[in-house]
Amino acid sequence: MTFTSDGSILDILPEPHVLLSKDLVVLAVNPPFGELLGLVTDHLVGRNAALFWPAVGGLQWRSREFPAEFRSSSGDTVTVKVASYAGEALLLRVLASFSENEITRVFHAQRLETLGMLAGGVAHDFNNVLTGVLGHVAYLRSILPCTGPHVESLESIEEGAVRASSMTQQIVNFSRLQPSECSVRVSVSEVISRVCALMRGALPANIELHWVAPTERVYLLATEAHLCQVLINLIVNARDAISGAGSIEVDLEPTCSAKDIEEIFGSEPPASAYGVLVVSDDGSGMSEDVKMRLFEPYFTTKHEGGTGLGLATVNSIVRSLGGATIVESELGKGTTFRIVLPVVVEAKQSVASTGQSENVADSSGEQGPIRGNGERILVIDDEYAVRNVLGLSLSHLGYTLETAASGLEGLEKYSDAGGNFSLIILDLLMPGLSGEEVFARLRRLNPAVKVLLVSGFSSETVVRRLLDAGGAGFIQKPFSIEILAEKVHLCLNS
Repeated sequence: MTFTSDGSILDILPEPHVLLSKDLVVLAVNPPFGELLGLVTDHLVGRNAALFWPAVGGLQWRSREFPAEFRSSSGDTVTVKVASYAGEALLLRVLASFSENEITRVFHAQRLETLGMLAGGVAHDFNNVLTGVLGHVAYLRSILPCTGPHVESLESIEEGAVRASSMTQQIVNFSRLQPSECSVRVSVSEVISRVCALMRGALPANIELHWVAPTERVYLLATEAHLCQVLINLIVNARDAISGAGSIEVDLEPTCSAKDIEEIFGSEPPASAYGVLVVSDDGSGMSEDVKMRLFEPYFTTKHEGGTGLGLATVNSIVRSLGGATIVESELGKGTTFRIVLPVVVEAKQSVASTGQSENVADSSGEQGPIRGNGERILVIDDEYAVRNVLGLSLSHLGYTLETAASGLEGLEKYSDAGGNFSLIILDLLMPGLSGEEVFARLRRLNPAVKVLLVSGFSSETVVRRLLDAGGAGFIQKPFSIEILAEKVHLCLNS
């Protein structure tokens, strides 16, 4: 490729370009390049590229794309991605540039995405373990006497497993920070109770966390993940404001006075009713200067200990929900955040969610689980503990059980039996052939097949898609034997 030293053609190009000689002298440069670095282009021509690119001398020149660090007129580092074209001269085209703040933001977003993926994987494996624990506890309850010294131990094991499953679900919900996730009616009281129970273990022993959730249900049209994120960020911010011993108070005021609503939103507020989530601490408090910049992205008083994104995220979520954030703080006297949110009046809890609260039920009911009548069920799950407990539980309830350790084995057993199964219980997350692919193949073999979907961690979008495609039902792991028996009964009679 041949280049000339005439830079006139570069002036019409919108991307930043610079033309260098083989000895790294600037031959031509266009205005966008000068704007990128805050340099006067006329002053660059004839000077060595090391003026704005300190590492230029150590590069191996060839036509390629690679990252680089330029230096602006103010001395700041500007990270760029460039394409170089090597010939009689060297042409550089800047493909993208990232400021230091943008790099931090991208890194932070990628880190959160990675943590979300890890949380999902851990939740899946942990929920499989908890399914086995809860299932065996329920099985022992059914075969052992109703009284005796073993009862207290079984209750303690079951209570611990249920608490562990609730904490796991909170981690899962927090990791699902998908902007496209549909809003549903969420009980704010339940979110407060669950998040505070989870966060209590994340606070040092010298900081007390108190919360009061009203007995009446307060509902908000939102996603539980976003509400969890708001509350967790506020609690973490309160924790960091306390040096030494202190306390954090979380409260929910079901109603906001008409006077306060008018002061915040004007005489014609967007919603008819509002509630207030209150998080207060007795920490160091804030100056007026800090309060003025509190919600600025990347503004932090924690120096290297903070990203400056927590409260900016809180404010962004609250505004997207049609609410407002009120801050009351004074140096040495603590801080109170009042999150004013529109509430859904006389709403019932959404059944769209596939969350934990629907699946870990009270197993102490007097009637006992619904029993079967010899119906043939095929369980397809790669986890031995889950297959084992489902086999024990459903066999004890009067069903005829067969199990498969993989999707391929399950399809073979289904085909060998000529589809002679009343119900398939199918795990969605399996290595090799996924549950979604197994479901599709089962439907091709028999469009009328009844499939009960189970998973320890699955996208709600995937679950809804399979249910819309003919799935008979869904259970989130872990689940009690009563819930399992009820779901199986419903699927068989659908």
